[in-house]
Amino acid sequence: MFNALGTYLNERRRGFTKTTAYVGSAYFLGRYITARIEDVRTSIVQERTARENLRRRFDQSQEDISFTVMALLPTLGAHILQDMDVEGVTQELQSFSKAPRERIEHMPISPPSGSNVTCSMDHQRNPDVDIRSDNGSVSVISSSDGVPTELSTSSASWVDQFSMPSSQMSPFSAESAEGGTTSTSPKSSVGADLSDSMLTTSSMSSSAVPGPLHSSVSPDRQPSAPAPSIKTKAELWREVKMLTFTRTLTVIYSITLLSLFTHIQLSVLGRSKYIQSLIQQERDERMREQLEYSTSVYSLFWGDNSLEDTETDELEESETVSEETAQKYLTLSWWILHVGWKDVGERVRRGVEEVFEGVSLKTKLTAADLHRLINDVRRRVEYEVTFEGKERRINFLSTLLPPTPETLQHVLTQGGIPQWLASTRDPRFDAFLDETRAQLASGSFERVLEVCLDSAMDVLSHGVDRHVFGSHSEQEDSVPGPEVARERLAAMLPGLARWCHVALEGLPNELVDALADVREVSAFSAIIYTNYEDRFR
Repeated sequence: MFNALGTYLNERRRGFTKTTAYVGSAYFLGRYITARIEDVRTSIVQERTARENLRRRFDQSQEDISFTVMALLPTLGAHILQDMDVEGVTQELQSFSKAPRERIEHMPISPPSGSNVTCSMDHQRNPDVDIRSDNGSVSVISSSDGVPTELSTSSASWVDQFSMPSSQMSPFSAESAEGGTTSTSPKSSVGADLSDSMLTTSSMSSSAVPGPLHSSVSPDRQPSAPAPSIKTKAELWREVKMLTFTRTLTVIYSITLLSLFTHIQLSVLGRSKYIQSLIQQERDERMREQLEYSTSVYSLFWGDNSLEDTETDELEESETVSEETAQKYLTLSWWILHVGWKDVGERVRRGVEEVFEGVSLKTKLTAADLHRLINDVRRRVEYEVTFEGKERRINFLSTLLPPTPETLQHVLTQGGIPQWLASTRDPRFDAFLDETRAQLASGSFERVLEVCLDSAMDVLSHGVDRHVFGSHSEQEDSVPGPEVARERLAAMLPGLARWCHVALEGLPNELVDALADVREVSAFSAIIYTNYEDRFR
């Protein structure tokens, strides 16, 4: 029996050997495939987790950017509203309409002279001059939009007085302009020496208040000091026009540049923090593997140095960002908040004067006409003419960053950095600064800035339609017709002044939200945030 069994196995030995080999190969192949599938699944899960982590960090960075811009906006708004005091010039203009009534009330009864008889006859021809002068003053800023006002309001707009025909204007306005005195107090500068105003326009002075008026001057009474020069009504109207448009466009450019600069800053810092988290995660994984190996039997016979990674340690040291470095880098926004916006304001002022100098306040404009004039100013602000006579787009680099090491040192100290820390050389801070300059000079930033300014101008157009052409739109809806709504340029100034306060003080802020929703801005931030591939090659 055993011989028969042995003979049977011997005859089929090769078949059993092949079967065993096949089964063993299939078993080990199945184990190998299972292990590889598990590795692929683990890799996919880790990649998905890393991608979600990166997306979550990026979204959080975008939210932090919006909060940071809103936190810096009050400082920027205070400087712009203080140095470009449209309301102060408007109040000075309103004083001309109040002066004739005060003069009549305080005028002593005396035999009429030739000039007084002439003025009385003119006043009888225009009986409602005093009424219009009394009621013809109103604040540029209305409280209907929830924006705090500084001027007192009355029933009529100060634009109405300008819109009156010259024959209906009070004859006493000229006399009050010649006989009144003003007291001007210069505004105190904000910040240190470098933050002194670069915008040397007449709008820097406070509003003037008319002094006491006298109907006659004694011939033997000599003035103790020469009377200060006062501006005529036409000069004040011109100043209101230029200053209103200058402030409006300065607000747009300043907020747009501040928003993009904050995107660059927080994207660079967010990327560094993300790289640090990856390095720390890799270090923790390496320590876990080393702990598992040290508790195994193999560690008793063989040592393993493969878990030591000097390159990762060096990379971690080079990518570590201290709190002092991050604070110094974020302090660079002090420059645009205190100095840089004035450079923008000066460029805007020159452009506004060149474009709007020939536009009369009585000119009736449509929304398209106003948009065309503003685009003309934009071209003069955003482009400069080279020596070859060609136009070249500027990058606002000197507006966003201090141009010299001395001014950089001043910015850091004025921003709250201790003197010893500001003067200490920091390689990481220097690398951040060089990268920021490179980003500001790149073509990507130029494209993003152009798109953001277009979006900001759209927000301004909607604001003009709402604050200036709102009543005309309601009339057009009730009375259909092909006629386009027109408005005097003087009547547009109060609406533009209101819009500046809304753009700087409004919550939620329509302009900041519109800039944050621009697709190119998110793409530009993503490019900066994911610019770390060269560090891991």
